[in-house]
Amino acid sequence: MDEKAPETIKMNEEEFGAFKKRLEDNSLSGADKTLILQLFQAMQWMNRQLENGRLTITRLKRLIFGKKTESRENILKGSKGKPESNTITPEERDSEKKSDDKRPKLGHGRNGHGDYPGAEKVFCPHSDLKPGDVCPQCGKGKLHGSVKPGVFIRFVGGPLIAATIYLTEKFRCGSCGAIYEAPLPAGVKAEKWDETADTIFALSRYGYGFPFFRLEKFQDAVGVPVPDSVAFERAENVADCSFPVYRHILTKGAQGDLIEYDDTSARILELMKENKTRDPTKDRVGMFTTAMISRVEGKEIALFFTGRNHAGENIVELLKKRTPGLSPPKLMFDGSAMNPPKEFEALLGNCLGHARRNFIDLNDQFPQEIRLVIDLFAQIFHFDAITKEKVMNDDERLKFHQEKSGPLIEALKAFCRDQLENKKAEPNGPLGKAIKYMEKRGTSRSFSKSPVLRFPQIPSKEP
Repeated sequence: MDEKAPETIKMNEEEFGAFKKRLEDNSLSGADKTLILQLFQAMQWMNRQLENGRLTITRLKRLIFGKKTESRENILKGSKGKPESNTITPEERDSEKKSDDKRPKLGHGRNGHGDYPGAEKVFCPHSDLKPGDVCPQCGKGKLHGSVKPGVFIRFVGGPLIAATIYLTEKFRCGSCGAIYEAPLPAGVKAEKWDETADTIFALSRYGYGFPFFRLEKFQDAVGVPVPDSVAFERAENVADCSFPVYRHILTKGAQGDLIEYDDTSARILELMKENKTRDPTKDRVGMFTTAMISRVEGKEIALFFTGRNHAGENIVELLKKRTPGLSPPKLMFDGSAMNPPKEFEALLGNCLGHARRNFIDLNDQFPQEIRLVIDLFAQIFHFDAITKEKVMNDDERLKFHQEKSGPLIEALKAFCRDQLENKKAEPNGPLGKAIKYMEKRGTSRSFSKSPVLRFPQIPSKEP
């Protein structure tokens, strides 16, 4: 039986109303019958996924109604506050109380005038008075300018790309026909496009996700039309100018002591067109965007790679720029087999958040077992929050986790082994699969030239 996921059925309210009327009038068309068949096939697929453990009720609810926060309080209804544990000291609880006692700052959320560095500042002198004048009210004292100026902020709207039309005055000689044209104002370059306009094109599209076709419509609406093709050309000009900076950032990012990365799917029109002539059984047809965060010298560098290469291949290309002799980097990623590098020595770490999520999806089926797992994770994440609050360095953080989180990890491993070895959980059932996912990615994983990774000692941030 075909296990391929059914196609998404898109229907707006008006289309659904028309379909419902045809159904009530018993006047279904051939397309309507096809739609009904698709609906039944989708229901059958969903039932098979549920029966085979590939889809849980919790995950189905999340797909239909959207994600809710996966905090312990929301998952375990009625559980409030931090997890109780003998491993949490009174000093840590006191520190936690202090961090939770956060009162709103004064100002009612308004920004002061100093929060607008890009705003134009205009000084408004008094029209009738000046320093040294006699006070008009008392007639005795003299005015001085030691008082802070008043502040008034006015916001105006405008296009992202503004245009100024310079009408240069011209004269023609009535005898010889010579023409004399006034020059542009001082400081105005005789170039159509200013560098700031090019930068806005690049930032609006690639920094803040404003599509060029939408920018074209917006600019046209405010009376300064700019075709989307022109916007692309100007943004490409910025890319050409900044390419040396990009190469330097890549080299800098390769020196990171900790690099976190993950893949997501991508849609590239050129590659999609290419796929029509490719054989999926022999040629690669996948498209990926790999997002990386490299921590270098206390700062974070964000890197993105989009194309046919997946995360494991992109991290290899990045590490080729790493300075020889540096200690192996720590790499953090999810459990995908495509993520680890195959050619470089590195300390590999899998995300505890992904392992935790597999258990969260089973909360309705195994409430007692899942509560124990979530409580253990909650304590681990609590200790991780303490390391950040106390601004520990890597060595201090590792030692702290070995001391505090180590016993919790061992308890989690013992629980998982007990469930499988004593046949309390079916190995191929939902809980067994969640356990095997975590064990497979937490114990005895090794790759070419990569050290064996025991259970993750530095937990990921709680999602």
